Amino acid sequence: MERPPSDLVKKRLQRRPPSQFSQDQGGGYNLRSRKKNKHEDNNLLDLDRISTLPNEVLVSILSLLPLKEAQATSVLSRRWQHVWRHVLASTSTLDFDAEKTLCSLADLREGARELEIRKYVDWVNSVMEQHQGPTIEQFRVCFDLDPRFSSSIDKWIQFAMKKGVQMLELDLLSYGVFPRKFFPCYTFPHELLGIQKDSTLKHLCSDIPSPNPCACIGFKSLTVLNFKSVDVDGDVLEYFLSSCPVLERLLVDDSPNLRNLSVVGPSISVKYLVIQQCSSFKSIEICDANLVSFTHVGCEINMLLRNVPLLVEVCDYSYKSIQDAFTQLSCCISKLEILKLNGLLFQERNRVFPILANLKHLELKFQANDAFILLQLASFIKASPYLHKLVLELYPLCERREMRFKKPSKCSHRYLKVVEIVGYDGRASDFEIVKFLIQNAVELEKIVIDPTDPIEPHYCFPMHRIKKTVEEVVREEKARNLARQQLIEEVPSTIEFVCL
Repeated sequence: MERPPSDLVKKRLQRRPPSQFSQDQGGGYNLRSRKKNKHEDNNLLDLDRISTLPNEVLVSILSLLPLKEAQATSVLSRRWQHVWRHVLASTSTLDFDAEKTLCSLADLREGARELEIRKYVDWVNSVMEQHQGPTIEQFRVCFDLDPRFSSSIDKWIQFAMKKGVQMLELDLLSYGVFPRKFFPCYTFPHELLGIQKDSTLKHLCSDIPSPNPCACIGFKSLTVLNFKSVDVDGDVLEYFLSSCPVLERLLVDDSPNLRNLSVVGPSISVKYLVIQQCSSFKSIEICDANLVSFTHVGCEINMLLRNVPLLVEVCDYSYKSIQDAFTQLSCCISKLEILKLNGLLFQERNRVFPILANLKHLELKFQANDAFILLQLASFIKASPYLHKLVLELYPLCERREMRFKKPSKCSHRYLKVVEIVGYDGRASDFEIVKFLIQNAVELEKIVIDPTDPIEPHYCFPMHRIKKTVEEVVREEKARNLARQQLIEEVPSTIEFVCL
């Protein structure tokens, strides 16, 4: 039965707080209550002065916050919902970063973990539905997502295409850390680009209509493309390379079915190319291209380089001999300014390398306690007459043992200024390396010692998401103390000594 209107009025009056100027029992006004209420009102104003700001100022403030924190303000009131909509309409960066949740996934039970993943997917979907801006510069997804969410991820990519995205990143690493070697990967759909799978016809932007009207124009503004734990093959990557006229950076990490890749022709604009942890990757051809930097981390591959006049940086962390690496780089070895190599399988002893005439920055991975490590190091220093910075990563043997080191003849170097040693653990070889460099780098200005374990060369996962164990922390502190004890007197006062 519907309540009479008079009853509703009475109920509302009963719930209404007494007026600040209501009469007291004596018939006068309660001034004490008035003063108290005024004091409370002032406190409230002090606590919420931000709400008194104009909408334009609030929009500017929220635009500086991470996306998730900015959206969270929309639950405060209708006004804040209005402000959030303005922020979303004006933002050009959609960075769906959930770092805290991602780092905690491994500690959750299966049910709680699945709930967090679905919350993330719902969050991305809700922001996309609310976004009314015409374009976006950056679209970044970073979470542990597998093929179960393929339909949602497909829609996210289509959304980014329609908005003319400039920087696109899909980071779907397992737990945000590990390659999905034992878990299925999301597969980038050929249909989204209008590509016929397993066809010799690469892309269909001319006579054959594309199933997606955005396929030919959606990535014309793309400058940066990062795929992590996304299954892409050579056809998809070559489509991006040939169809994105301003694409400068391409990174592919942990793509299980990528086998071969061709980067051929002056029309390809990409300048920075990274291929890492792709377990099936066999070969790459880079020819007549504008590439400036190339990085490969993983198993040994066939690398064919021809006519790459702009290539000045190469990182080859694959399991091959140094001689094989130099052979594959022969067409550009004299022009390289930055070189990073894996010397863990270094079998050449005291051999003469080709002259690296323009090399300024050299990074090497060495096996610690190798009796020939000083001979290997001397070979590189002799071959790099203008080297400015040297970074050594030292990987320990399974068992710790001391040995006699083969010492090279003196090789004075006048351009080496900075040395960084990662993985210093107080071994005899560590100490001998520092002594050798101090004696031969006559213009050395700085030595940096980092006791942390270097990352294995076949892994490139984000270390900041991995918590160190107590044993690792204790080992690092012990190594740090050893480094100070061994080197504080050994390093001349003219050289800056830094122990991280």
